[in-house]
Amino acid sequence: MKIKSYLVNLKESTARKERTLQEISGYSLLDVEVVEAINGKNLSEEELDLLFDRERFIRKYSRKPAAGEIGCTLSHRECYRRLLDSDNEYALILEDDVCFIYPDDVEFILKRAVGILSADKSCIITLSRYHCYYPKVLHSLSGYSFYRIWGAYGTCAYLINRCAAKKLLSIDKPFLVADDFEYMHLNGIYIQGISPFLALDASTMQSISSEIMDRDKKDNIKIPFKYRLKNMILTKVRVGLIKLNILKLKAQINLNTR
Repeated sequence: MKIKSYLVNLKESTARKERTLQEISGYSLLDVEVVEAINGKNLSEEELDLLFDRERFIRKYSRKPAAGEIGCTLSHRECYRRLLDSDNEYALILEDDVCFIYPDDVEFILKRAVGILSADKSCIITLSRYHCYYPKVLHSLSGYSFYRIWGAYGTCAYLINRCAAKKLLSIDKPFLVADDFEYMHLNGIYIQGISPFLALDASTMQSISSEIMDRDKKDNIKIPFKYRLKNMILTKVRVGLIKLNILKLKAQINLNTR
């Protein structure tokens, strides 16, 4: 079997691309296609207005989007389009700073994870960090457990099926950060995560710098009350579910333990 894999990479970041291609070259399971990332810093104001809903982003996150965040979201949407244009039922999305924590387990886990992706509902399986999850174990595989996820960090490595890609592309003008898994979860996409984490981005591991987070100051933006109220209610619901032990918070990453 082969898993179609899209590697997101800025054209000028050749060293990052070569590092990642070298890391994943030993996985015969992966059919890798490099997707040239969109550099949000190179987009004009007119292009930004055409491609991304910055006003809706501000209402949701109470801040302005970083140019790198916009480019990241648009780049992942290009991967979704390529998946839908193909005959594949699912794809693995990788970013060029992905690092596999347990490289010997990657193919074993991926072979079984694709079997967990339902073909008739929107599904994503993140192989990286998550911070809020439902404690019931959905699947167990040789020391790894899968959980349903409420919120997660990063998009360095995740599996997505056609239904989820179609749902995300149904938003004509995107307004989300690429890793807003909470929004995806609350809008009908079944998100799963793995424990222990199988992948991290190299910027988290502090081996290379991030190309996305280019904001150097906090925004002081007041949004209309109805949007602030919606965000406050959602926060209270999440906190309430945690207090009731319906949700749990993930402990800090420890790379030395399984």
